[in-house]
Amino acid sequence: MKYPTEKRMLWLSQVRSVPYRQRVELAAKNGFGWLSTSPMDYKNTRAGGLSDKDIRSIAADNDVRLSYLDPLTSWVPDGLTPGEDPDITPYLDTTPDDFFRIAEALQVDRIHLIGSFPEGRYTLDELTGYYAALCDRAAENGLKCLIEAMPLWGLKTVDEVWTIVRDAGRKNSGIIFDTWHYVRGGRNDALLKEIPVGTFDTVQIADGPLVCPPGRSMKRDCLSYRVPIGQGEIPNLEILKILKDAGHIESVGPEIFSDALDKLEGDEIMSRLMPGFEALLEELARHEPL
Repeated sequence: MKYPTEKRMLWLSQVRSVPYRQRVELAAKNGFGWLSTSPMDYKNTRAGGLSDKDIRSIAADNDVRLSYLDPLTSWVPDGLTPGEDPDITPYLDTTPDDFFRIAEALQVDRIHLIGSFPEGRYTLDELTGYYAALCDRAAENGLKCLIEAMPLWGLKTVDEVWTIVRDAGRKNSGIIFDTWHYVRGGRNDALLKEIPVGTFDTVQIADGPLVCPPGRSMKRDCLSYRVPIGQGEIPNLEILKILKDAGHIESVGPEIFSDALDKLEGDEIMSRLMPGFEALLEELARHEPL
């Protein structure tokens, strides 16, 4: 199976330093039918002079769909960890009202939730209730409401987010699966085979060392030091084969947060990014499910 344009997702992370119009053009040029966005990027793009209509039109003119407005942390009452890195806080700190307003302005179809609260702040039952309520609000706006595990904060594992999604029981719910977070948060390959098909909405692929290097926080490692696919130690092909065997790959895309990539021009970023991503997809396409 090949992965056509409509199954290829370009995440904002690796092109976050590139102006919006060029970012959309890079997505189209490299065969991505989808491009994620964020509240902070939306505000910066508007401040740069583009209207909501301009933003939508540029995407439409390039046959690229804006999706996965990311991240919403305030789906719980206390969404941020006290003493959060001030460089990260503006990216995380958006009220639900502002978030839904931006989703409507951009006409996205999916929103992306993460848990940036401290570990132990909420029980899984509490999180399930908050998630179900947010799914209901999203449904009123015609949005799919997706949640991702990140070992950086208090919602760390696929096991936890699956429990929340399962127990919430909402039709517009689902999970975003990230290979970097899956390895760093603790693999549970047996669980992947048990989760129902259709639960994983998309798969993010990243690379880097298996463990966080000494002297660097996992948060900073995640947001600044990921590397192009194939240049790290994450067993992406092994994990993707498991997901494919279980019928979980609806769409795929690279997600490389990298300060080094931020310093490059757009075309150079993609020239560093695409070979490993394409090679991985070619290997995966040759894998026949068990």
